[in-house]
Amino acid sequence: MALQSAILSVSARLRAVAAGGTPVRPAPPHDDPEAVRCIQKALAALGFPMPRSFPNGPLAEPDGKYGSETQGAVITFQRRVFPSNRREWDGVVGKKTLEKLDALLPRAQGPPPRPNPAPTPPLPGPSNFICGPDVTEQVAQIWSRIQSDFRALSFIQKVTACNTILIPLKGADSLLPGGIPTNIEELKQKLRNIADIDGWDVIPLFQGASGWLRRSPVFDPARNGPCATPSSSNPGGGPFDAGHEDPATCSNSVQVQGQCWLNGSVNYGTFGIMVRACSDFAADDVRLRLTPLRQVYSLEWARMLIRAYKRFGNNPEGAAIPVAWTEATFNGGPRAIPSIPGNRPRCRCTCNCTGDAFGAWDYIWKPHRPGGRPTR
Repeated sequence: MALQSAILSVSARLRAVAAGGTPVRPAPPHDDPEAVRCIQKALAALGFPMPRSFPNGPLAEPDGKYGSETQGAVITFQRRVFPSNRREWDGVVGKKTLEKLDALLPRAQGPPPRPNPAPTPPLPGPSNFICGPDVTEQVAQIWSRIQSDFRALSFIQKVTACNTILIPLKGADSLLPGGIPTNIEELKQKLRNIADIDGWDVIPLFQGASGWLRRSPVFDPARNGPCATPSSSNPGGGPFDAGHEDPATCSNSVQVQGQCWLNGSVNYGTFGIMVRACSDFAADDVRLRLTPLRQVYSLEWARMLIRAYKRFGNNPEGAAIPVAWTEATFNGGPRAIPSIPGNRPRCRCTCNCTGDAFGAWDYIWKPHRPGGRPTR
């Protein structure tokens, strides 16, 4: 086959692989770094977070090293595009894997095609990939509401709410004045226990409540659109099925300020808003200034929690994008977004639907606002 994508077709090494040549394998021995960079760029463009492979940031050049992170991203991609063929999950970029990558990427610019006397159906490509609804106003409003609701809580309610999200252990509400550990290491030891990760969410952005992004009026199977299309690669799966977040689709995606994101990524902006509320509370209240909670109610602690969860959770994945959203709203408030591009870049923001398609937006911040939703 001939490579068609703008990212992959520039590499002579990959063109040789596409023609049946030797696959690109993890180092050692080291392979052509330019070919590896093309693979890394392709995976990043399809939404696979690879922070170690892009040491100077997601907009800079990748390192061209086929290490464990790149290999892991390749395997994750192979599992999604070859779901019933485990033999293809080898972390090696051969002809079949390269063909799948190439088909999902924007095509290189070329001369205009000759007129075709017979109309043909459109090929899958960027023009067929549409992001989900624009939720810019809805997330800004709900995040502003979280801030105002928090300010109205009592001291004990604030401590309990902040402990729930920043000491995410069952029974963390017992860590009130009089029961607060005396040093930071003791708190870290508690975090090594079983975590409770269900303490916060904006419900329409929560994966388990994201069915609205896969049904009318956002997505109508009969029309294959108008938004969040292509939809889930496994539409019959349960609320947490991986097919709903398949980077080869625009399923479970939303627009924020003209960029397309996986809705769960945007949800980490909620965490940033909540952590900032707790941080300001700890700085302003004299009863907390000399306790370990002053260090725990902080952006630095929040980053640590995200990285630990993404590394050791049930579905390990990169922490770069969740951290970026948390940092953005912590520092910039309800209208802030990360400086990095959206993680569904091939999904065009041409959908006219908005977050109003969900109905009334709400949030969870246990225990004072417990809500109800499917468990993770």
